Amino acid sequence: MVNSSPGLYLAGAFAFLFYNRRFLVLEERPEKKKYDLDLPGGTLEPSEDPVAGLRREVREETGLEIAEAFPLCYLKYDQHESGRSILVGFYIGTASSSDVTISKEHVGYRWITREEFENSPMTVSLDKKYVVELLDAYPAVTT
Repeated sequence: MVNSSPGLYLAGAFAFLFYNRRFLVLEERPEKKKYDLDLPGGTLEPSEDPVAGLRREVREETGLEIAEAFPLCYLKYDQHESGRSILVGFYIGTASSSDVTISKEHVGYRWITREEFENSPMTVSLDKKYVVELLDAYPAVTT
């Protein structure tokens, strides 16, 4: 479990969520836009288990259930909107369906292939080269 109490890092979890060799990206609201696209996930509740929090965030943002999730990496960001640093877990997983019900946090979504991501100028919260290296670790899901 991750402790998100005051004075410590906040905790977050985001997923490269695949269905039929495509992964889900969300279009951020214009007033919140930091990147071209967002991955499903978000900030964890205090003492929330990271995978349980990821499942909750994905359900809240997309209506989807995660069939399985595996950790890819953990990164620290010093620029969370709260002013605190945040430790974020990135996961790779599979969705139980492709029927997205978008929340009001986002304005749209797309299921994209790895190739579409690699060959476009779109950005997410991780460096593109790093994303490609991480996805290489799970070829059965990503290619």
